[in-house]
Amino acid sequence: MATDIRAQLALLKDLQAVDVVLHEIQLELDSLPQSIAHIEAAHRTAKEALAAHHHETIELEKAKRLEELEVQTSTEKMAERENKLYAIKTTKEYQAALKEVADGKKANREREDRILQMMERLEELQKKTTQLQTEAADKESEYNVRLAELQNREAELVKKRDETATRRPQLISQVDVKIMRRYDFVRNGHPDALAEVVRGVCSGCHMNVPPQLCNEIRRYEEVKTCPSCRRLLYTDITT
Repeated sequence: MATDIRAQLALLKDLQAVDVVLHEIQLELDSLPQSIAHIEAAHRTAKEALAAHHHETIELEKAKRLEELEVQTSTEKMAERENKLYAIKTTKEYQAALKEVADGKKANREREDRILQMMERLEELQKKTTQLQTEAADKESEYNVRLAELQNREAELVKKRDETATRRPQLISQVDVKIMRRYDFVRNGHPDALAEVVRGVCSGCHMNVPPQLCNEIRRYEEVKTCPSCRRLLYTDITT
């Protein structure tokens, strides 16, 4: 019994409608991990900025406390040294002690200047903390919302894919094995392996189809392919 090429192409047209939908679904599913990674990166950046800011604050407070301790210790030491000045008996020792006191006071003034600078920086950090905390909270909220949206979208796509895929076996079972093999071969390079010839032009690659080939396609004696893109060609069929 001769193969009804028109009917076979009509079946392939229905099959392609299914396969194109499945292809588009898979493309979107494949893009979801990148979308999730993108929002995770924005969320992580905000958290890392806050953590770095917090670390700087802690380290600066620690350094400030050390400087304050140094000032306190040095001040006590200088006061003790000054109290003993009058007990020194030689001029040389006295001059050395005075220099030690003066150097100590100078060092303390430098420490106090650094402490003031640290206090100013800590004040700036405190103001920045509120801003970064707000930004981190906003990013986390946005991340949670977008992640839920993407996960829901993934579930929808998987469901649609599985439901759509159930139509394939029935259609494939009605297609001639050799024609199906040709369809699958072309589909490896083109998701739309079947293309309609419209006014002498292949709708797949938009190249002209020779008039003689157009006539052969209309006779539906065998499945013809586009000379340019190798898609399977049809014209004037309904499903």
